[in-house]
Amino acid sequence: MIRIPEALAVASIMAPASVNASTATTTEYLDAAGASQVAFLITAAPLGAGKSLTVTLMAADDGEGSNAQELGTATFTDAEGTDPQTAVVSYEVSALNGRYLAVKFQHDAAAAVICSAVALADQIYRPAGGWTLVV
Repeated sequence: MIRIPEALAVASIMAPASVNASTATTTEYLDAAGASQVAFLITAAPLGAGKSLTVTLMAADDGEGSNAQELGTATFTDAEGTDPQTAVVSYEVSALNGRYLAVKFQHDAAAAVICSAVALADQIYRPAGGWTLVV
């Protein structure tokens, strides 16, 4: 049996931070070399009923975001307004796009909310002695 941490690499691409309303925020760029699929999880504190989070997948030529291009955009709506929300963006890596990936997001809540983002990939270089716990 393959355990989740053996099958997926996890990278924190944005530590929890207060994000102002109507302000576009871009995460760090992730080097997707060697990965066939990458999933991004963008977590936001409750936005408020009917408020939304718009997420755009970005690809670039390097880790600084040079020649960044939009690959796709989706808008997620907070139906309840009382629970934290997680938007999931899945991408099948293509040699036709830049190998460095990030997500840009923006919410329309009434005030700033705490947001964070992680990337999961099926194959990313993991340094020896990485922080894992197998129980």
